[in-house]
Amino acid sequence: MADERRTRGQAGPGLPALALAASLSAALPSAAILSAPAAAQTATTPATDPSLPGPLPGGQDPATFALRAGPAPQGLSRTPARPGASRFGARPRTPPQRRSRPPTTAITRQATQQGVADELRLRPTVQVPVSGLPDLATAAPLLRRRTIDPLDPYGPLGIRFGGLTLFPALQQSVGYDSNPDRSIYRRSSMALLTQGELRVASDWSSHELTGAMRFGYFLYPDNRNANRPDGDGAMRLRLDVARDTKVDLEGRYAISTQRAGSPDLAAQVRDRPLVAAYGGTVGVTQAFNRLQVTVAGLVDRQTFENAQLTDGTLLRQDDRNANQYGLRLRTGYEITPGFTPFVDALVDTRIHDFAVDQSGLRRDSDGVTVRGGSSFEISRLLTGEVSGGYLSRHYADSRLRDVTGPVIDGTMTWAATALTALRLGASTSVSETIVPGASGILTRTAVAEITHDLRRNLRLTLTGTVINNDYQGTSIREQGYSAGVKLDYRLNRWLGFRASYARELLKSTAVGSSYHSDTYLVGVRVNP
Repeated sequence: MADERRTRGQAGPGLPALALAASLSAALPSAAILSAPAAAQTATTPATDPSLPGPLPGGQDPATFALRAGPAPQGLSRTPARPGASRFGARPRTPPQRRSRPPTTAITRQATQQGVADELRLRPTVQVPVSGLPDLATAAPLLRRRTIDPLDPYGPLGIRFGGLTLFPALQQSVGYDSNPDRSIYRRSSMALLTQGELRVASDWSSHELTGAMRFGYFLYPDNRNANRPDGDGAMRLRLDVARDTKVDLEGRYAISTQRAGSPDLAAQVRDRPLVAAYGGTVGVTQAFNRLQVTVAGLVDRQTFENAQLTDGTLLRQDDRNANQYGLRLRTGYEITPGFTPFVDALVDTRIHDFAVDQSGLRRDSDGVTVRGGSSFEISRLLTGEVSGGYLSRHYADSRLRDVTGPVIDGTMTWAATALTALRLGASTSVSETIVPGASGILTRTAVAEITHDLRRNLRLTLTGTVINNDYQGTSIREQGYSAGVKLDYRLNRWLGFRASYARELLKSTAVGSSYHSDTYLVGVRVNP
């Protein structure tokens, strides 16, 4: 009875409000009538009722579900109305009472300690490693192999050294040479060729280092006087100082020998004297929007070894040693990407170690070369640079005639198909000579090379060269031709076989200078 009176006493004050709501049902919209019970339920505090269940799975508060369950039947409200609540169920003005127990501990414990599916489990964020950095876990920090290229299954891997990739190669060949001396006196011999190569390419975010070097030695067991070295190479470094400014550095060298029938020797020599040339270039290129201006300085030196004649006497050639200093100015304007016409001017001077040679001539000279042309790139299939102009070289001795003539220089690469490529080149230069009455040798050279992949690991290469030497001031003219074929078969990325044949022919107006030769070689090539 006490509980019943307590329930009636609590529900009694809410009956007039419900009666008033019933009397206004005809005048008020249905939405307003439905809001009154919800507002009345909002004014309650069910969190303090011990009859409600504990926290639900997922951290849901059971009071939330109690509020959404709908209004309780009239007269059976479980929770007493708050003091000061509106008779129409409005939100109370006073703040709600504090909960007697914080539910966050149980909710957090239940959410974190329950099992979670593998696909929903949190995982730490792992960055993808930078591709250019060395793998410290599998190799030394500065020395490792390059990533395999799937597009070239037989290409050399190279050796990674910091930000550089080195491509070394060793080749040992054996064969036959019909004229190792390259003279009119043919004395054939077995030929042994040992050759080493090194190609360098950088992988830097800025700047660039590229280069290729080659050195070989020909050994003829049946004609040892014809043994000779042969090699050349160049290294180029580009420094990106600023967005529109770059510095170019280049070092180069070439090692060769004089042939026995050369007009410059004019005598029978016992062996082939060495000729070495080396030098460097330092240049700065500044871009003004599409206008590019390059200023470069060149320094080169050429030395000749003394020749030993067949009678044992020594033929001095140190009077041919000379230094060359030059200054180049090149201006180009980029009309479209891949098409940049330019104008190039080179001013140089050549100074010999001796002011007068053995013939009593002063061979120091000054030269000027002006060329105009363009570099081009057409859809990456046809790239290159072609130029033409005029050169003039004036000698210190008035008895030596000036060397003048047109200049044609250029290189071009055409990727005809995915398996075939064509390379063309042309150059014009003036070489030094000590032939009496000749001021210099105007040399024009044209080369062509065609490569075709018969299979992915079988390549055929055809080469051809035409050279013309004009000894200015004399009647000596030389016309040379060479043609060759090479076949490369690669077993894997680091081992292959090479077979080659070369035919050389030189026709000269000088007595005893013409020759022809045939060379056959078969060898093994290793790319470590």
